[in-house]
Amino acid sequence: MKLAVMQPYIFPYLGYYQLVNAVDLFVFFDDVNYIKKGWINKNNILVNDTAYKFTLPIKDISQNKAINEVELFDYKNWREKFLKTIRFSYKKSPYFAQGFEIVSKILEQPHNYISDVAECSIIEIAKYLNLNTKFEKSSNINYLRTAESGEEKILDICGNCNASVYINPINGKDLYNGENFKKQNITLNFINMDQISYNQFSNENFVPSLSIIDVLMFNDVKTIQLQLNKYILK
Repeated sequence: MKLAVMQPYIFPYLGYYQLVNAVDLFVFFDDVNYIKKGWINKNNILVNDTAYKFTLPIKDISQNKAINEVELFDYKNWREKFLKTIRFSYKKSPYFAQGFEIVSKILEQPHNYISDVAECSIIEIAKYLNLNTKFEKSSNINYLRTAESGEEKILDICGNCNASVYINPINGKDLYNGENFKKQNITLNFINMDQISYNQFSNENFVPSLSIIDVLMFNDVKTIQLQLNKYILK
């Protein structure tokens, strides 16, 4: 059984969904500390042919809180403004109707915590793309939360979930020791996304690494499914 464990991010980039698609079970690491300067509550979309950072406001930003304890702030007002920004920016994109419908569906659900909306943005888009991956939260797993290292926690989650393969993004390669996984009869792989581009409004200057929202606006489901398989496992 192939497993991945990642913090939930709001409308993450395409590479995140490649990881989702590459595994049988995807665990949201929702009970670890919130990272103030991370990307859990923010990402980029395309506005006037340039990357525009959007940020979902939260209450009492603190790295002493777990991700699933961080509450949203003024969510309804933010949602209305953000949907207007998306409509303004993408209304002329070829798949605006489908893309806007799924984004609206996600944001219009009742959300109280950043983990709620982030996890929803990943799960609902995975459904839209017809992915078969199952999802779980680390807060629902009885793993070794007191472990000193992140690797120990991941190994314990792997054991609890009966994983035979653990896949992690390539930028976390220095965090894990393959020998430690091998001792537990677990294969450790790293996923490295290919360079992927597609037609945006301007064919001359492609803006990479934007939120999945951008991908949805310019690509149909079949094309995105092909993009999800454009990676190398190391």
